[in-house]
Amino acid sequence: MDLVAKAAAERFYARAAATLHEAITQACSEAGAHVQPSLRAVRRHLEAIEQADVGVRAWQEARMQRLEAIDELLQTIAYVADECTCYVTGRAGQGHVDDTGPAILRVVGAASAPQVLDALESHGLPPMEVSSLATRMGSLAVAHIIDGLLHVDLLFLPDEPASHEPCSIVDGRVVPMVDVAGFSRLIQALRTASARAT
Repeated sequence: MDLVAKAAAERFYARAAATLHEAITQACSEAGAHVQPSLRAVRRHLEAIEQADVGVRAWQEARMQRLEAIDELLQTIAYVADECTCYVTGRAGQGHVDDTGPAILRVVGAASAPQVLDALESHGLPPMEVSSLATRMGSLAVAHIIDGLLHVDLLFLPDEPASHEPCSIVDGRVVPMVDVAGFSRLIQALRTASARAT
């Protein structure tokens, strides 16, 4: 199974597959495996491949730049929609960002998605594609941002107790979640740890 995970990571890194799920499916098919490796296992191999290719220091710096781009976006949202509360959820909320998928940010409050997106575009972000997501709270707007270092999905949630809980709004499972201040502290801690390691 570990060899399949490694093969999937290599396929994704070589751009032989558009998504991690596609890379896993291809690797399983080629190996004749009937059980798929976990996303975590594939991402672990992908991280090792990236570090071997560009060097650990360059990989760490690239990760920090992505995290800092998210932090800058959070600060901009706080400025243009100060009545909203923002959270970073999932892997990004633990400091993990890569090409395998967008960082997930929650924008909780009364401000509508069009209001916030118009304000963000006036602050230099490109026009964003908006879709909807079926959740336990109904259908919610999701804005997809792909701009340089930013690969983010903004989820617009009503100001309800469930919006502030560290649980998936789709299936209810527990997910990592930090607020804006917590995310800034996470970045600072990662910067400090990186400086000590060099």
